[in-house]
Amino acid sequence: MIVFILKYLFLFGTGSLFGWGLELVYRRYFGKARTWINPGFLSGPYLPLYGSGVGILFIVSDMNINFFIKIILFTFSTTTIELLTGLFFLKFYNTRLWDYTNLKFNYKGLISPLYSLFWTILSLLFYFVLYPYFYNQIEFLYKNLQFSLFVGIFYGVIIVDLINSFNILNRIKELSDAIEDSHFIIQYEQFKDEIKYKFEGIKSKTRKPRFLLPFKGEYDLVEQVKEHIENLKEESKKKIEKLTKLQ
Repeated sequence: MIVFILKYLFLFGTGSLFGWGLELVYRRYFGKARTWINPGFLSGPYLPLYGSGVGILFIVSDMNINFFIKIILFTFSTTTIELLTGLFFLKFYNTRLWDYTNLKFNYKGLISPLYSLFWTILSLLFYFVLYPYFYNQIEFLYKNLQFSLFVGIFYGVIIVDLINSFNILNRIKELSDAIEDSHFIIQYEQFKDEIKYKFEGIKSKTRKPRFLLPFKGEYDLVEQVKEHIENLKEESKKKIEKLTKLQ
C-alpha cells in the first residue's frame, strides 16, 4: 500500500514540475501577456493540475484497452480536470486562472475544443515518450525507497505553499467583494502581471515582488485590487464600445 501511494505521489510531483515548465514557456511566447510570469496560483514551480493529469494519464496508459478508446479517455479526462479546476476557483474564489472566452465554442471560458485538442496531443506525447520513462523511474523508486525522503520534502513544501496561496486568494476575494458595485471576476494572471509591471523599475529586492513570490513585496494589496477592478471595467467598456460600432 505504501509503495502504491508513493508511486502516485511521484507521478503527481513530477507531472506538476513538468507542467509548470511547459506553462512558463507557453505564457512567455504564446500567452496574452507574452512575458515571463509564474503560472498558476501557487508560488513554487509546480502546477497541481498537471500533476493530477499525469496521474490519470498513467492509469489510462496502463489499461489493456483499444488504443482509440485510450485517446477518447485522454481527451475526456484532461478536459474534465481543467473544467473542474476552473469551476472550483470561479465558484469559491471568484477568480479565473485562465480565459478562453475569445475562443469558439468555449464553456464559461474554462474549456474549449481547441485546448481539448492540445490536451489530446500532449496526452499522446506522454503516452509515447514519457510513459515508458515514468514506468522505469517508478521501478527504480520501488527498489530504492530511500528516495521517498525527497518526495516527502517536496510535498512538505507544497503543503506550506498551498496554505499560503489560499490565504492570499481569500484576501483578494474579500477585497474584491468589498468594492462597491464590483461584479468582476479576478483575472489572476493579469493581476500578477499588473503588479509585476508596476514595480518593474524598483531595484530593491525587498520591495519588489519576486518571480516565485508574486505577492511578496512592500505594496498595498488593497490598492492593487482596486486598480485591477478599474482595469477590468475599462476593458469591459472598450469591448462594449467596439461591439456597438460593429452593429
